[in-house]
Amino acid sequence: MGTLGAIALSIRPSALVTWQAGLYYKAATGAALGVFIAFQWTLALSRVKGQTRLAKRLYNWHQLAGAAAPLLFFAHSVSLGAGYLLMLSFVYMVNNAIGLLNPTAFPRLRNHLATWTICHIALSVLLAALAIHHGWTALYYE
Repeated sequence: MGTLGAIALSIRPSALVTWQAGLYYKAATGAALGVFIAFQWTLALSRVKGQTRLAKRLYNWHQLAGAAAPLLFFAHSVSLGAGYLLMLSFVYMVNNAIGLLNPTAFPRLRNHLATWTICHIALSVLLAALAIHHGWTALYYE
């Protein structure tokens, strides 16, 4: 384990570590993450369906919920995992970081809105696929 891993272990509250070891806690927080990801997709789906009024209302909630994404992840697991779980964790965090760098909030990035949108949506699709795979695998083998 590297220095970063040792630091992560030292900041974990012992109660959280104990909870995260339990099957029901893992299932509950995993379900919460699944609901979170599904909620985040409601913005895209409302836009695709042409429901612009709903999309405008959901936009602020989408951003606010996205800002809380790392906290949800930390509640579910303080470890980034290995293999595809590492990839799932990486995609989750990178997509969150990209979301926080929304070009509409940063005038210097406005020229990159199309690229940003493609990256954010592509990572969101990959995240959803990996999360479904993880949920299925975790429940199947428990």
